[in-house]
Amino acid sequence: MDALNCIFTKRETRAFQDKQVPEEDILKILEAGRLAGSAKNRQPWDFILLTNREKLEGLSRFGNHAEHLAKASFAVVIAIKGDYFQDSFDAGRAAQNMMLAAHALGIGSCPVTLHDEAGAKGFLGVPEDRRIQVCIAFGYPAETRRKGRVKRKPLEEILHRNRW
Repeated sequence: MDALNCIFTKRETRAFQDKQVPEEDILKILEAGRLAGSAKNRQPWDFILLTNREKLEGLSRFGNHAEHLAKASFAVVIAIKGDYFQDSFDAGRAAQNMMLAAHALGIGSCPVTLHDEAGAKGFLGVPEDRRIQVCIAFGYPAETRRKGRVKRKPLEEILHRNRW
């Protein structure tokens, strides 16, 4: 799949088949995240991989509307250290790389906000000096994906040239 087609056809997946993703594909997805660019090459992230069903179900209790996490084949939690603004942005770059790599492999994904971050950190054993930036649920989509581009505002509505 070429890069533009991957971006234009990516959809969030919240319903997953009861089918495990092979370890080699999980590692490709993690590698895509690891290779994301970062400011000053800080690479501020740590990845927590969850493949255990009980862990996925338990983690889903720490987010509002996170039920789909319990049915995922696996999840990745991205934790960062510090409050440097760029670190949050870079964690997002790593997350997007992972989700696009998954899509190119035929694997669906959806970011999950863990609203009870303190509870999730305790559940996962995340050190106090780290923040959970995002969690991503992955798995083979249960529903048929819609074709075409995702519905977004028209470019001419959001584009400002040379000034506002």
